[in-house]
Amino acid sequence: MRHQKKQSFIVVKKTFEDIFKTDLLDETYTKEEVINILNNLERVLTNEMKCELSAFTNTNLLMMYQFFQQAEKWHLRLNADISEMQNKEMLQEMEKIESSYDIMSRTLERKKLLPITDHITNDFAEMLHKRLEQLESHNSKLEKDLKYLENNCNELNKEKQALKLLIEENDKKINSHKNLIETEVQTQNIFQEKPNDHTECQITANKLENELTIAQSQITLANLELERKFNDTAAYINMKNIITKKNEQVRELRDRLLVYEKEDNEDNILPS
Repeated sequence: MRHQKKQSFIVVKKTFEDIFKTDLLDETYTKEEVINILNNLERVLTNEMKCELSAFTNTNLLMMYQFFQQAEKWHLRLNADISEMQNKEMLQEMEKIESSYDIMSRTLERKKLLPITDHITNDFAEMLHKRLEQLESHNSKLEKDLKYLENNCNELNKEKQALKLLIEENDKKINSHKNLIETEVQTQNIFQEKPNDHTECQITANKLENELTIAQSQITLANLELERKFNDTAAYINMKNIITKKNEQVRELRDRLLVYEKEDNEDNILPS
C-alpha cells in the first residue's frame, strides 16, 4: 500500500510536469485557455485517481477473500467491527507505524507470508477432522444404545400386555369354575329333593363331575402358566432398573457431548 501511494504521487507529479511542458509554453494566456488547461488537468487527474482507487479496493477485496477462505478451512468464525474503523487512537497508532516504517524496513528482514496450504494449517485442519470424527462416532454409539433400550422397552410392554390378557383369561376360567360349583350344588339339591330320579341325577352328576374335572385341570394349568409368567416379572423389574441406569448414562453422555460442542464453538470464535 505504501508503494502504491508513492506511485500515485509520482503519477500526479508527472501529470503536472506534462502540463508545464506541453501547454504552458507561451508567456501569456487568455481566460479560456487557462480554463481549458485546468479542465484537461482535472480530467487526467480524475481518471488517474479512479484507476488507483479501483485497484486499491480490488486489492483489499482479494486480500479479505483470502482471509475468509483460510478461516473457512480452519472452521473459524470472523466478526468484523465496523465501528473500530473510526477509532482515533487506532488511527494514530497506524500513523506512528507508517512513520516508523522506513526504520523497521531497514532493520527487519523481509519475509513473505506462508501460503494457505502450509503445514501448520494442514495439522490444525487434520486435528479438527479427527475431533469431528470422534464426536460423530460417539454420537453414533449413543444412538445405537438408545435404540437398543427402546427395543427392550417395547418388548417389556408386549410382555406386560400378554400378562394382562392371561390374567383376564384366568379370571374368566375362575368365574366358569364358580358356575360349575354352583351347578353341582344345585344338582345335589335336586338329588336330595327327588330320590326317585336317582339314575337320571347320577348321570347328570357324573357329567358335571367330568366337566368339573376338566375345568379344574384347565385352571391348574392356567395357574401354573400364570405363576411362571409372574416369576418372569422379576426379570422385568431388573430390566426396568437396567433401563433406568442406561437412560441416566445416555443423559450424562448427551450433557458431555453438549459441553464438548460448546467448547469447540468457543475455541473456534476469533476475538474481534
